[in-house]
Amino acid sequence: MDPKLEMKYLRLEKSRNRLLDELEGLDDELLNLTSADGKWTINQTICHLIQVDQLTTSYVKNKVAKRENLHPSSISNGFKSLLLKLALKSGKKYKAPEAVAQVPATSSFDKLRKQWDEVRFTMEDVLTEIPEDLLDKCLFKHPYVGPLSISQTLSFLQDHFDHHLRQIHQLKLKLVR
Repeated sequence: MDPKLEMKYLRLEKSRNRLLDELEGLDDELLNLTSADGKWTINQTICHLIQVDQLTTSYVKNKVAKRENLHPSSISNGFKSLLLKLALKSGKKYKAPEAVAQVPATSSFDKLRKQWDEVRFTMEDVLTEIPEDLLDKCLFKHPYVGPLSISQTLSFLQDHFDHHLRQIHQLKLKLVR
């Protein structure tokens, strides 16, 4: 794997594992408890994060395999990536794209953890298989900002994770008193 991608992937994994370890001792009933405002539960948020990782990994894998319509990442893509980062760091709520908005009412934390492990193992394999000549190509199309390079994609995944991590922590504070 490219060293820069590996650094970003390892940071993403460290963040995920820290969250999962933090939630490990909590009961599934609590993790599936809906807040008064009807927002996603902790497990629903985790399910959404898994869906995003899964769809992103699948998209990148297909782009790398087909090698069709791969455009170099431009200043415009970099600017849009920066805008996406700022939007996710703003704390503002956004409607999830339809493909990753449907989450089950309840889930088992242990099953979610295993599923996320599998998705991340696949992601690691896909990242390892990306040839050097594709590192500057747009391998992912974000539903709102469009094409991103693989480095920008990993930055998006980290920013997206951090965005939801704040929500999980806020919800956890309300539930665990």
